[in-house]
Amino acid sequence: MEKVSRTIYWIASCLFLTGVVAQVFLAGMTVVARRMGWNNHISLGHMLALPLLFMLISQYPAHLPRRMKGLTWILFGVYALQADVIIFLREVLPVVSAFHPVLALVDFMLALSLARAAWPLLKTAQNAQPELVASPAD
Repeated sequence: MEKVSRTIYWIASCLFLTGVVAQVFLAGMTVVARRMGWNNHISLGHMLALPLLFMLISQYPAHLPRRMKGLTWILFGVYALQADVIIFLREVLPVVSAFHPVLALVDFMLALSLARAAWPLLKTAQNAQPELVASPAD
């Protein structure tokens, strides 16, 4: 179970990381290239909750180090703040809402560090089968 959970965590972290890069590209297509609207960026942003949810759930049966668990929760907090709070402050506090793309950099760095930290753990995952203990011979 540990190895499967670590694999799920690593895949989810890579998907989240790829999604953040795609988000920057979609924002560029909207702002710089003026080739599309914000709908794709918004939709993908909401879909990024799915790999993040898999990361949060799989980190416990994966027996990840405490630091990784904490960083995963911080990533969740930054994502929620960015996607569900700051972006909606455009009208009321435009200066605060300007931190939306800055938090994308934080998302990227956290996801990158978590994916990189999860990779070597795939190879060190212990089998879920307990070892048999030999009873002492009389």
